[in-house]
Amino acid sequence: MPKSRALSPDHARHIWLSAQRLDTPALFGTGPEAVLPAIAHLGYVQIDTINVIERCHHHILWLRLPDYARAHLAQAQSVDKSIFEYWTHALSYVPAADLPFFLPAMKQYRETPSRWFGSVTPLEIRKMTKRLRGRRTAVDSRYRR
Repeated sequence: MPKSRALSPDHARHIWLSAQRLDTPALFGTGPEAVLPAIAHLGYVQIDTINVIERCHHHILWLRLPDYARAHLAQAQSVDKSIFEYWTHALSYVPAADLPFFLPAMKQYRETPSRWFGSVTPLEIRKMTKRLRGRRTAVDSRYRR
């Protein structure tokens, strides 16, 4: 087993900031195209409803992308389709390239809904699917400029 090594607080801070990519400006690029590489580096970004100044997932991207705007995240998800929403340990934005890793769980939930989803009727599912498709069309047309 390798020996442990003591780190100074400054060295530990440097390692942590570097791993999080908080020490290099514009490392992932700029504009909407920078959202995917930032999320891919982190693995996912948790969607957070806490909103004092702005929702927390926007803070995470803003800290890493110098010209980040909310529309960049919307474009990555709705226009570029380079990220998707799914449950990691909580609801998160995940790189679309990782979708194959989530498909078995998605299939399992469809075939045997959990207790949280089991009371939803097929009619309710159809209504919600119709509603979401309508919203997706509206969002897609808004970002197709």
